[in-house]
Amino acid sequence: MNSIYNYIVTFIAGALLMHLWKKFINRISVLRYSVFYQHIAISSNLPGIGSIEVLHNSIPVKSLYFSTVKIINDTNRDLSNIEFNLTCDPNSIIITSQGMNKSSGKNVDFTDRYSKLLSNDKEENVKNILSFRDYLVPVINRGDTIEFTLLIVNELANFPFVTVSCDCIGVKIKFQAEPRQKLFGESTPLSAIIGIIITTIVCYLLIYFNLSPTLGVWLAFLLGLTTTFFGLLVIKIFKKLRRLFT
Repeated sequence: MNSIYNYIVTFIAGALLMHLWKKFINRISVLRYSVFYQHIAISSNLPGIGSIEVLHNSIPVKSLYFSTVKIINDTNRDLSNIEFNLTCDPNSIIITSQGMNKSSGKNVDFTDRYSKLLSNDKEENVKNILSFRDYLVPVINRGDTIEFTLLIVNELANFPFVTVSCDCIGVKIKFQAEPRQKLFGESTPLSAIIGIIITTIVCYLLIYFNLSPTLGVWLAFLLGLTTTFFGLLVIKIFKKLRRLFT
């Protein structure tokens, strides 16, 4: 009787673990993107300065902005055939754009649907078509960075606003501001926080084991100098292990 009971419990435990494993494997991959803007020129007519006119291909425009969109696959999965939609605000249009996989150096092309829109566009629909771009990325391996560069005109001479969306199954995209400070490709503030936690634990152990005061002071001093690097090391090791076991 006990043997049967053990078999049943083992079977249920195995089925439960397999269910959890499938959910883990098939979980949604979250891609994070960041957007950067650079003001190029603006048309104006100010007293004491004069008239300033901005042209693009000999056509007057109100203002020009350069925008860079970066999408990083820092998940544990290699993805294929992912469509990205880049959309600007209602007062802006995208004059030119280009996409590239920075890891492989290959250009990213428009989706077939968007290419047909460009070839069959009518004059009244031009503004609507130029307010967005649809790209198809064949492969985004883990660790890859997809970069889009856009030249944007804003009719009100304000900074444009670009968003990215993705409707592919199993993929979610989320905006994330790029950390201002980085250390070997990782966030410096996050590395410092993790390093402080590690340093605090080590200092507590030094006090707990009652080491000599001189040794404790010097170790604490050295830990203080290398706090950020300890945090960086932990982040790097964690990412390596996550990619190795998933």
